[in-house]
Amino acid sequence: MKYNGVIDKKLKLLEKKLCEIESWEITKLSDLQQSSLVSNALERGLQVAVEIMIDVTERILAREKQPPGDGAAANMHKLGELGVLKDPEVYMDMVRFRNFIVHRYEYIDLDILYDISKNKLNCFREFAKEIYSY
Repeated sequence: MKYNGVIDKKLKLLEKKLCEIESWEITKLSDLQQSSLVSNALERGLQVAVEIMIDVTERILAREKQPPGDGAAANMHKLGELGVLKDPEVYMDMVRFRNFIVHRYEYIDLDILYDISKNKLNCFREFAKEIYSY
């Protein structure tokens, strides 16, 4: 990867967060419903994972001497234009999720947290893989 160690460090932290989430062995929705500790930890872990993605996009744009877009979604699309990401739309659900938990924090649907933890962690890994491949 032609980028600096900061991006590499962030992507390693992303993998660490994903491994932590997987280690919690959340096997059913009721695991979240019965434990606010687990649901809050999952919410925070996923938020940090998305924040890492957003931060990495901003750092790559800066290193490429590109002005940032108007928000995280625009920055993902800019990475698509640069050829860093094949299909930035793949990551838009993660950005929307982050925006939702940051701005509508009073109620987070546990079904969404559970779905992401079971079906979308690989999305984060695909993001890292694309960054490393660029």
